[in-house]
Amino acid sequence: MDDLSKEELEQLLGVFRDQSLQILEDMDQELLTLESGGVTDEAMARLRRAAHTIKGDSACIGLDGVTEVAHQLEDVFDAILNRQMQFGSGVVDLILDSLDAMRAAIGGEEVDDLTPEIAQHLTEGIRSAIVAEEVEAPLLTARSKSSVVTRTEDDCDIKQQDVLRRRDYVRVDAAKIDALLNLAGEMVIARSVINQIGPRLEEALPKSDLTDKFGSSSAQMGKLIAELQKSVLKMRMVTIDQVFRRFARPMRELAAESGKQVELSISGSETELDRALVDLLYEPILHLLRNAVDHGLETREERLALGKPEVGRISMRAYHEGNQVVVEIADDGRGINAEMLRQKAMKAGQISEADALQMPEEEALELLFLEGLSTAKEVTLVSGRGVGAAAVKSAMEHLRGSVAVKSQQGVGTTFVLRMPLTLAIIRALLFTANGKLLALPLLTISEIARAQTSEVTLLDGVENYRLRDRFISIVRPGVVLGFERRSLSSSGAGLRAGGQRFFIIIVSIGNRKYGVVADTLIGEQELVIKPLDSRWVQNEAMAGAAVLGDGQVVLIMDAETLLRRAIRYERAQGQGRVTNAG
Repeated sequence: MDDLSKEELEQLLGVFRDQSLQILEDMDQELLTLESGGVTDEAMARLRRAAHTIKGDSACIGLDGVTEVAHQLEDVFDAILNRQMQFGSGVVDLILDSLDAMRAAIGGEEVDDLTPEIAQHLTEGIRSAIVAEEVEAPLLTARSKSSVVTRTEDDCDIKQQDVLRRRDYVRVDAAKIDALLNLAGEMVIARSVINQIGPRLEEALPKSDLTDKFGSSSAQMGKLIAELQKSVLKMRMVTIDQVFRRFARPMRELAAESGKQVELSISGSETELDRALVDLLYEPILHLLRNAVDHGLETREERLALGKPEVGRISMRAYHEGNQVVVEIADDGRGINAEMLRQKAMKAGQISEADALQMPEEEALELLFLEGLSTAKEVTLVSGRGVGAAAVKSAMEHLRGSVAVKSQQGVGTTFVLRMPLTLAIIRALLFTANGKLLALPLLTISEIARAQTSEVTLLDGVENYRLRDRFISIVRPGVVLGFERRSLSSSGAGLRAGGQRFFIIIVSIGNRKYGVVADTLIGEQELVIKPLDSRWVQNEAMAGAAVLGDGQVVLIMDAETLLRRAIRYERAQGQGRVTNAG
């Protein structure tokens, strides 16, 4: 090691960190699968090989503490393989603690060793377990009162896994892929400029060979750029299994804390999504799983009294729907009491009594996402403060996605998370409003209506438009975003007095619909999203910006945040509440 330069040593430590953390994560998953499904010699041999790899690699770079703990774990797996120890939850806890300690040491900003005290504590605990042979009964014959079973429909057999492990991979810094995608986006803009030059060239040089060659070359270049962009996007795509597999461990701990038996089933783990979404999805899904275990599922006694299986079931399912990734988290618990939500929202001053009486059940369930509102009867260490669902909604909005809830009392609850496949590129509808060029994601648009100002109706001081058999609220971006500072009532009256025609873009958010007023429609286009510098643009309704081929900048709006800002604007003006038909 002394003959390595500082740069070479840092590179070596980086490779060691990445590989070791992956091995530790794989060991985590393997252990939890064995705990719920029973021990096999093949799986135990894989764990022993993994421990041996950690031991050898850490010894090469002088991490004596990690080396010693890995060596002791290797002895544990040997003892289990030789039938000298039984594999139970006590052993699993011991091994997981050791893996956590090694992960904390290796996975920091700098690769570090275990402290002598921690290494000694862990090795003594492992040796005592081996020598004493006092371990709980095997989980094949007796399962603990509080446990979690993890099942996945996408498990491959050992041979398939071995084939996958033999595939060649190149480790590339994610920042380099992002830079490549940014360059591909710039090429898309340059292609748009060339496309605009083509017609002008034909006018200037009609029936010219040069014009024909330019046109064919431009078309070919367009295809190549589109393929390049698609290939770079694929490089950013990873399977959602990288998120799903991380929940087995916390679910095991949640089940133990709550004293419930939980079966977690996973499907669709091969579904692909943007790498940028992977880490951002973990927290919102974890919130929903916590709520499901803590006060979604009944206790064992309650389930038996209701004629349900004593093991509560929670499922996670992922699939593609159009250009979206959909994740469903469902439980077979007690369901959500919509009436209780109405009462709690009234008591908190979130809605009026008149609103509560008129509110349909679907809309009442949406109250769950209000800050501070919870269905829990008591606050626990895990949940009950009314923060989880609101945090999930906020996180999904940040991902330009949405969350919806379906529930039936006594049957269960399902949360549906929807988000775009990628955060880098979207298909959007371009339009103008108050002289500004704006865009809305196509995924949020259900239809477009052509209207006259005389068709605008004021209800409680709010502009509404009759769409077939229902009224929907109208949002004018110029007013809500500050481009136009006239009040809604005065401008609404002015609109109704005139004969101006305009477009209403019907936007669907969950179970609600509202209209966005547009002066002119430009058309749909694929946009490369650029982030807005918060120092200059402090407007949460703006999801980003994009540069068109002619150099124009288009502001991309976040549909749900735009609606919330409209509601806040109405309340600030003291002109009533924006109503939404859905």
